[in-house]
Amino acid sequence: MPGDYRMRFYKVILALFDIFLVNIGFIVSFWVKFVWSEEENSAPFKVKLFGTLIPQNNLDPYIHLIPWISAVAFIIFYMFDLYSNWRRKSLTHLLSAIFLSIISLSLITMAITFWYRGFAFPRSVLIVAAAVQVFAFAISRTSIWYFAKRFYGKRQVVIIDAELENGLNLVEKFLRHAVGWFIVKDFILLNDWKTSKSRIDSADVVLIGANVHRQEKAEIISFCAKYGKEVLVVPELYELFILGAESQQIDDLLVLSIQPPKLTPAQLFTKRIFDLVFSGLLLVLLSPVMLLVGLGVRYTSPGPVIFKQERLGRNGVPYTIYKFRSMVNNAEKISGPVLATSKDPRITRFGSWIRATRLDEIPQLFNVFKGDMSLVGPRPERSFFIQQFQKTLADYSYRMSVKPGITGLAQVMAKYSTTAEDKLRFDLMYVRGYSFGLDIKILLQTLFVVFRGEQAAGVTKKDAKQREELVKSFNYGYLTDIKYKK
Repeated sequence: MPGDYRMRFYKVILALFDIFLVNIGFIVSFWVKFVWSEEENSAPFKVKLFGTLIPQNNLDPYIHLIPWISAVAFIIFYMFDLYSNWRRKSLTHLLSAIFLSIISLSLITMAITFWYRGFAFPRSVLIVAAAVQVFAFAISRTSIWYFAKRFYGKRQVVIIDAELENGLNLVEKFLRHAVGWFIVKDFILLNDWKTSKSRIDSADVVLIGANVHRQEKAEIISFCAKYGKEVLVVPELYELFILGAESQQIDDLLVLSIQPPKLTPAQLFTKRIFDLVFSGLLLVLLSPVMLLVGLGVRYTSPGPVIFKQERLGRNGVPYTIYKFRSMVNNAEKISGPVLATSKDPRITRFGSWIRATRLDEIPQLFNVFKGDMSLVGPRPERSFFIQQFQKTLADYSYRMSVKPGITGLAQVMAKYSTTAEDKLRFDLMYVRGYSFGLDIKILLQTLFVVFRGEQAAGVTKKDAKQREELVKSFNYGYLTDIKYKK
């Protein structure tokens, strides 16, 4: 069975098993509620379940809604990426996804059952079911995760890049990655790779950096394919345009049709309607939160509650963005335009908290409602920084072919400290692969950022000495030797 079909078959089986666990959770919760309850004696109609009589008027709403609950469960688990490849991801991330998806399922199930039969579906059953489901999913998915890690973990990695500094950056990313999936074995400068094939041959995975030219990249990939090595490629920005390209035939010539990275009129219309409705709803629901945060800003730091700043929107059109002020008033009066750093002295204590929880972003819902922004899209940036990025990143302007967003693919996949080039890769991938479902998926996965808080940290200042200690601690004799020689 080919790899793609095998993976699809595996996902179908996993989805069916997940639906089974969801319904087992409800069945067990019914049994727990009524096994010691005296309510069964007064109910005129009863159903026997594991030796316990369950009132039929309580069980019937669940039985009739099994198809709907199962469908909702599948959609939620898909949106929280529980059917993506969990190899090489952290167990903490997996458990967070399980917890958030079960909570979301419980809330939606509560709404569905209330609409269907009022309070006939016991609320306590939902609470117990959620606990049982979290436990069952944690056990099953953790077992699968450990099984995958045992057979696919500890892959020996060789990194190839044209520059030593970039190679060190790539090494650091592996060191910060979930422990146990990769072991960085070696780093090879691009000029030396042809004379170092024996070192590549002893590895499981070869990572090719972004600075490797196309011809040399093709040669390395061809060599690795010949000897059965997995290749990880940091794509050049132009290569992201090929994603989703349509294959066509001109006479006997195979070509790929690459369209400009932009949304169709139908997609723009759907996106705008969703933004208008959802932002309006959120503004109403979050109004008490906005009041409390506004009071917090007002009484913890002198200055205006709302911070206003000019940003560039779709096609470079300027607009004024609104945020709750998280820094001291006039923070850039002396420093000028600079990105926030970790432990930035300009950030107030209350501001640090609302930045970590993303509460400072809530006023941008007004920008969405007005049409300046979208709920999902590349983060808006100032003209000052855009001009700098465009000098080194020729494709940077393509990210402005859509409206900027409160959250985006780069925000859920990367970190605040991720480089502009790496964030641009995620932004271009979002524009190329846009769909309404992807927007919903990103919105739900934004809960990870709020729930975990890691990605909200400011830009970390590079400490060369600490990097050197990291490299030495992993016994990179070759890597440190060539650094000292250089």
